[in-house]
Amino acid sequence: MGRAFLRCPWALAIVSEAAEILGYSPLEAWDDPERLGRTSYVQPLLLLVEWLSTEAMVREAGVSPDAVCGHSLGEYAALAAAEVIDWDEALHLVALRGRLMEEAARENPGSMAAIIAPQAEVERIATEAGCYAVNYNAPEQVVVSGERGAVKRAVELARDRGFRAIPLKVSGPFHTPFMREAEEEMRRALEEIEFMPPTVTFISAVSGRPESDPERIRELMGRQMTSPVRWTEVIRSLEELGIKEAVEVGPGEVLVKLGRGIAPALVFKSWREYVGV
Repeated sequence: MGRAFLRCPWALAIVSEAAEILGYSPLEAWDDPERLGRTSYVQPLLLLVEWLSTEAMVREAGVSPDAVCGHSLGEYAALAAAEVIDWDEALHLVALRGRLMEEAARENPGSMAAIIAPQAEVERIATEAGCYAVNYNAPEQVVVSGERGAVKRAVELARDRGFRAIPLKVSGPFHTPFMREAEEEMRRALEEIEFMPPTVTFISAVSGRPESDPERIRELMGRQMTSPVRWTEVIRSLEELGIKEAVEVGPGEVLVKLGRGIAPALVFKSWREYVGV
């Protein structure tokens, strides 16, 4: 997807800056299946696409947000879009995050699965199976994470009870206590970055609420790798703010579909509907 922007001089400048930060060519990495299969590469490359997509929204479509939010990795893009941190700082942090999570997954192999069931039911299944409910994506879609055997048990329990369960293609037990050591190093890196007050409303996926204090945002981001993603609460916070339209910035339309299931009255669109890229 990132190559679609390369007709734009401003995008070439961003890709060049990203190459200096990452120490490798994003253009080459986008064409390398081996690197695209590794968390340490995928995370910064996704952040770069979100950087380009956000710039395209502003430069090509003239759209400026009233509020921003992000799902897991996407929170770093939201922070940069709200000018809490700079985009180059976000890319530095996400490159570290990807490396730390890859190392943590190697030391603590695990998996994740989406269970299509009410949240309370998924929490019961996770407790019985010995894993964790980590992504509250919609009122009836929750992702569980943990050791492979525990997630497999959760999938079996869900299916035995008549619920759909979909194993996810991930390399580790993300957003669980298995990421604790990685999170501690990430927290130290966050302490080195100056956090500014957001220039637009920033909704944290850790708290599910709007957050404006820079130190509070830093503290929440320092807990992100072991905390659940409270996406249902995030979307409901958008509703409470009076937001009428939400745009998913970046590849895919997963969040558009989730959002429509949470808040049918709110209009959800893909960024492609605004930008002719």
